[in-house]
Amino acid sequence: MTDIKEFNFGTLKSSAFDVAAIKKEYYRQNGSACVKALEKHHFDAHFCETKEDAHELILSLVPDGGTVGFGDSHTLFEIDLDDGLKTKGCTVIPHTCANNVHSYRAADYGNRRLGTEQDAREILRHYLVADVFMLSANAVTLDGQIINIDGEGNRIAGSVYGSDRIIVAAGANKIVKDVDAGLERIRFVAAHMNNIKYGGKLPCTATGVYIDCSSQGRNCNITSIIHRRPVNSDFQVIIIAEELGF
Repeated sequence: MTDIKEFNFGTLKSSAFDVAAIKKEYYRQNGSACVKALEKHHFDAHFCETKEDAHELILSLVPDGGTVGFGDSHTLFEIDLDDGLKTKGCTVIPHTCANNVHSYRAADYGNRRLGTEQDAREILRHYLVADVFMLSANAVTLDGQIINIDGEGNRIAGSVYGSDRIIVAAGANKIVKDVDAGLERIRFVAAHMNNIKYGGKLPCTATGVYIDCSSQGRNCNITSIIHRRPVNSDFQVIIIAEELGF
């Protein structure tokens, strides 16, 4: 019988595999497949290896001096477009402006009030019909569909009609098999993390598990599934082979 004590097995750790490289290749393969599916659905779809590549691509898609509306997106925060858009002379309307109307009725929104309530409404009109509207996606399916769920609906409204150009940027971590998987990802991952971000005292954050609650402050009230590029739209979708946003 072999005496296993005679063998030097080494440690449990292994340097034979580069986990980061494996994940990167996984994201590259999934991202490339997703872009092909989006193209079949007539979106102008792009694949970027890095967020730096996406940064340059997005800036090239924004006209100098243009007005840009932003949906709430940590993916776009990580791509870091502020300085580039400033250099291009753009007017940037951040997602917080979409909440300003509410800030005149409820102190707990915590957003800066911009003039009067009528001023805020006027800003929102520009937000929704900007030259470019940018957002991310809560999920993108491998068969080329884009899914978002909103609490108020301003981000979804901007993503489907109004602006001359719509840009959706998403990390490959948002890619899912199909619509059912996308809705599950949003409920159990994206919406939950957003509740944590905003300090929402909702059943899902209290229990740690998604609950289809009736809370007034819930952030999953409106669902958008864009199956194909909307008719006569300039709709750009950028898939990035990195883990971005949530």
